Amino acid sequence: MSPLHSMRGRFAFVMGVSGIVLGSLLTGVMEWRWERSAEASARRALQLTALRIAGTLAKDLEARKHEIQVMAELIGRGPLDAPDLIRDQFDRLQAREPGYAWIGLAAADGRVIAASGGLLEAQDVSMRPWFQAGLRGAFVGEPHEARLLAGLLPVREGGEPLRFMDVAMPVGGGALGPAVLGAHLHWSWVRAIAADAVGDLDRAHPVEVVIANAQGQWMLRLPTSAPDGYALPAEGSGTDRYLSAEAPVRFPAAATPLVWTVTVREEARLAHAPIADSRRVLLLLTGLAALLFAVASWFLAERVVRPIVALADAARAHRSRRAVVRDDPADAGRDETGVVGDVLHQMAFYDALTGLANRRLLHERLSLAIPQGRAAGEHGAILLVDLDGFRLLNDTRGHETGDLLLVEVARRLASVARPGDTLARLGGDEFVLLMRGLDGERAAATRAAQARAEAIVPLILAPVRLGEETASFGAAIGICLFGDRDTSAADLLQQAEVAMFEAKRSEHARIRFFDDHMQAALDERVLLEARLRQAIPSELVLVVQRQVDARARVIGAEVLVRWNHPVMGMVSPARFIPLAEDTGLIVPMGRWVLASACAQIARWRGRAGLSDLTLAVNVSAREFRHPGFVDHVLRTLDATRIDATRLKLELTESILADDVDAVVRSMSALKARGVQFSLDDFGTGFSSLAYLQRMPLDQLKIDQSFVRSVVTSAGDASIVRTVIALGRGLGLEVIAEGVETEAQRAFLADSGCDRFQGYLFGRPVPVDEFERGITAD
Repeated sequence: MSPLHSMRGRFAFVMGVSGIVLGSLLTGVMEWRWERSAEASARRALQLTALRIAGTLAKDLEARKHEIQVMAELIGRGPLDAPDLIRDQFDRLQAREPGYAWIGLAAADGRVIAASGGLLEAQDVSMRPWFQAGLRGAFVGEPHEARLLAGLLPVREGGEPLRFMDVAMPVGGGALGPAVLGAHLHWSWVRAIAADAVGDLDRAHPVEVVIANAQGQWMLRLPTSAPDGYALPAEGSGTDRYLSAEAPVRFPAAATPLVWTVTVREEARLAHAPIADSRRVLLLLTGLAALLFAVASWFLAERVVRPIVALADAARAHRSRRAVVRDDPADAGRDETGVVGDVLHQMAFYDALTGLANRRLLHERLSLAIPQGRAAGEHGAILLVDLDGFRLLNDTRGHETGDLLLVEVARRLASVARPGDTLARLGGDEFVLLMRGLDGERAAATRAAQARAEAIVPLILAPVRLGEETASFGAAIGICLFGDRDTSAADLLQQAEVAMFEAKRSEHARIRFFDDHMQAALDERVLLEARLRQAIPSELVLVVQRQVDARARVIGAEVLVRWNHPVMGMVSPARFIPLAEDTGLIVPMGRWVLASACAQIARWRGRAGLSDLTLAVNVSAREFRHPGFVDHVLRTLDATRIDATRLKLELTESILADDVDAVVRSMSALKARGVQFSLDDFGTGFSSLAYLQRMPLDQLKIDQSFVRSVVTSAGDASIVRTVIALGRGLGLEVIAEGVETEAQRAFLADSGCDRFQGYLFGRPVPVDEFERGITAD
C-alpha cells in the first residue's frame, strides 16, 4: 500500500503540511509583532534616556546652585576678611565634589579675596559675566571656554578643552560690604551623565546624543565622531531613517532662563537589524521543523497509544512487585518508570538551578553522618558559606544575573569538595559543605576545617564574569564541628548559621567557628525573644522627655519605651530594641507606642499647659516600610480624635536606603492629615539635598554624638553649624538632642538653634511625673 494511502502516511503528510503552514504564519506574525515591539521599545528607551539626562542635569544644577547658596549664607554670617578660613571651606567642598573646577569669593570691586587652591586670588574679575550677574542675584550661566583659568588648570582626561558653567551667588554683610561667591563647574560632568545614560541602554550599535542651547547650537555631542549640527532642525531626522527622542532642560537662572534640548537617536535600520538577520534563520528552521515533525509523526502515528498503555502496565507491575519483592533483580532494568523515577528523584533531592544537593538531601546525609562519626570516633564539620551583596545584585541587575553568580559559585565550591563530601545549596545565596572523617582529635579536625574554609575564600573573591561585566564578591563562612557530642542536624545547621552571622558582623575575621560563647549568646537571645513576645504590651512602660524652646519653656516631649520585666527588672532599650528590629516585633511594639501616645494627647485635650504640647514618637525603618503602617496611623487618629498636628513621627535616615518615592508617598499621605515629621539622628547617615527637599519634613534633629563634643571639637562644631544653617535654609525647625551642659546650650543658641532636649532640661520620666512638673512650672 502506498504510504499516502495509509493512515500512518496521511497523518504524517497532514502533520508536515500543517507544520509548514502554521510555522510560516507564526513566523510572519512573530516577525511583525517583533518589529513593532522592538521599535516601540527602542523609542521608549530613547525617550526615557533623554528624560533621564534632562532630569539629571536639572537636578544636578539645582543641587549645585543650592549648595553654593547655602555656602554663601554661611560665609555671609562670618567675617569676609578671614581669607584663610574661607579658602579652607572652598578646598573642603572641592575635595568632596570633584565637579567644581574653581570656587572663589570676590569683593564688590571685583578683587578675588579667597579661592580654592589660591587660584586667581587678588586678581580683578569685575568684567566677568558671572561676577556682574552675581551682584544682582543668583546666577547660572551657559557653558564657555576657560579664560582666566586656562593656564592654571590641567587639561581634563582625554584632552578635552577646559569648559565651565558658572554659578554665582551674592554674599551680603561683612566688613568689606557686598561680595560675590562664584563657582566654576567642569563641563565634563554633562558628558559623564550622557555617557552613563547611554551605557545603561545596552545597545550593540551606536546611540547618538546632542545637547543644544536655545539658539540651536550644540553644546555637547556624543560620540564625538557624530557629524556637526546633525541634531539641528535643518538636518532633519525622518521617521523612516531614524528613531529619536527629545527632552527639554529648563532651569531658571537670573533674568534669562537656561533652555537646552537633549536629543537621543539611533538609526532605524540598526534597531531592526536583529529582526532582518533572523528572518532567513526562522524560515529555514520552520521548514526543518516541519520536516522533522512529519518524520516523527510517521514513526509515532501507530505507536502513540501503545507506549502509553505499556507504560501504565509497567508502572502497576513495578508497584506491586516493589510491594512484595524487595530485592528483585528486574528492578535494575531501565524502563519508562525508571526514567520518571530518576526525574522525580532529581526534583526531590537536588537544587534545580545548580544541580547541588538541596536542604532535604543535606539534612538526610547529615543525620546519618552524626551517628556514624560518633561510632567511628571521627569528627566531621559543616561549612556554611553566605555571599556578600547578593541581594543588592538581584535588586539592581535582576534575578537572571543573580542565577549566573550562583551557578558560578557552585562550580567553584565543587572544586574543593572531596569524595565523601556533600555540597548543598540551602536556598538564596547560602551553600553548605558537609565534610566527614576529618580526624579523631578535635584540634586536628578544626585545623582541617579551617584549611578548607581558607581555600574557599580566594575562590569566592576571584572576579566573576556576569554578562558583559566583571564583579567581585566576598563571603562569610560559619563552621560547626560534630562527632564528640549528641546533637541533631537542625541544631548543627542553626549553629553554623550563628557562626556565619558572627563572621558577617566582623570586619576582619570572615571565618568563624561556633563555640560555647556563641551558644550561650544564642540561648540568651532565644530566651530574651520569647520573653519579649510575652511582654508586648503588658510589661512595656512609656516615659517622656521634655523638649524646650530658647526660653526653656516646654513645647513638647519625646515618647520613649521601657521594658519592666518581673524577674530581670528594667531592661535597657539598647538590649531589646535591636532584638525587636531583627525579629519584627518592632511592628506590634511600635503600634502600641503610637496608640498610647495618641491616647495621651487625647487625655491632655483642654488641660492647661498640656493641650498645646507635641508628642514625638520614634518610628523604625522596618515599621515605616510595613504595608499597613499608614492605614494604622490614620485609624489611630480617627479612634482617638486628636489634633494630628500634636503628633510628630521621628524617622531616621535609614528609611532612604530603599524606595525613596514610596517613602515620600507615605509621608505625604500622613502629612495631608496634619501629622508632623522630624528627621532623627541627622548627620549620622546620608541624606542628599534632593531627598531633603522632596520629603515633607518639619524638623531636623541633631544627633547627640555631635552635641556631646560641640564645645571641645571644632569639627563637630562646624558640622552642627552647617546642619543648623541647612535646616533654616530649608525652612525647617532644628532641635538638638543630648544637651547636658549650659555651655552646649549656649553654643547651640548662638549658632541659631532654638529647640533643645537633654538632661539639662530633664531626664525621661513617667507621664504622671511629667504632668506634675508642667503643672508646677
